[in-house]
Amino acid sequence: MADVYFLPIEKINKFDEFVNKIKFFDIFKEKDIVGLKIHFGNSSHKNQVPAEYVKPIVEKLKSKNVLTFLTDTNVLYRGERDDTFSHLEVAYKNNFDKLNIPILIAGGFNGDYEFEIKMDGKHFKNLYFAEEYKEFSGMIAITHFKGHVLAGIGGTIKNMGMGCASRKGKFSMHSNVSPLVNLFICTGCGKCERECLFGAISIKDKKAYIDGKKCKGCAWCIHICPSGAISIPWSSVSPEIFQERGCEYACGIIKYYKNKFFAINFLINIAEDCDCISNPGKILSKDIGVCVSDDPVAIDKCSIDLINRTNGYDIFLKNRPNLNYSHQFFYGEKIGLGSTEYNLISF
Repeated sequence: MADVYFLPIEKINKFDEFVNKIKFFDIFKEKDIVGLKIHFGNSSHKNQVPAEYVKPIVEKLKSKNVLTFLTDTNVLYRGERDDTFSHLEVAYKNNFDKLNIPILIAGGFNGDYEFEIKMDGKHFKNLYFAEEYKEFSGMIAITHFKGHVLAGIGGTIKNMGMGCASRKGKFSMHSNVSPLVNLFICTGCGKCERECLFGAISIKDKKAYIDGKKCKGCAWCIHICPSGAISIPWSSVSPEIFQERGCEYACGIIKYYKNKFFAINFLINIAEDCDCISNPGKILSKDIGVCVSDDPVAIDKCSIDLINRTNGYDIFLKNRPNLNYSHQFFYGEKIGLGSTEYNLISF
């Protein structure tokens, strides 16, 4: 049974003290290279974990002479944070530079700088992650807990699974088919045909067509299309399959670090949708507090339980009645990602 430490929001002014009493920091030694896996948010809202909440974590690691930095990967879809420059701009706008540690947008400018982890999973035999993460000694997931259109919730599992994957890995979780071309938008410029590494795209009658048999799902065409005509076929994967794939990716990268991993969930600004979205929707709950655990399943399950107990009903299920977010807990437990049972230790 996993331990989950909990700091109520009423005691958030004691977060420094809380951090100093957390046993999990002891897993890191001097000169370890540790990434703080975080979502830098969006330039249009402030739902993300505030930089000032991250500061005590940074100071604790510095006191142990751990080499640490903030990190995330570029997103798959077109828009803010789909390249390194815009991603860093968001990080700076949201004051993460004030922490005075390096910021690493991993996976290369184009998201194709990757390494492979083998896994005997239901959905994957090969998992693809940002190459830089191969060199880490360990990782701490710092997660803003909120809703999500496919996973139902966005917690530690999603932060580590989707958030650490390369562009190719992200696409493999999102889709069963090749990218889609909107023929009404496509100008037939040929850029995707010229840059496809697998010869999967051809221009016919001034429109791009993708050969599903040749396409390897790298999603490079989505990124480089100048007119935005190529997109992710979001509806090709059910929420249950999406959750299972995310669990397999999270399991792959967390087990890669062996015992040098733990997670911190901030149950604040609990919106109906992800921080990626410019308008993440209404706030579903008042702020609850902060959870810490070395078990990604237990911390997400505990976070849900605390939120629903506080509100007296299931806020995420009420918001999306047909989306069973709990599927990821039981699948995660099945594949050895973590446990649905936990011991709650309140501060």
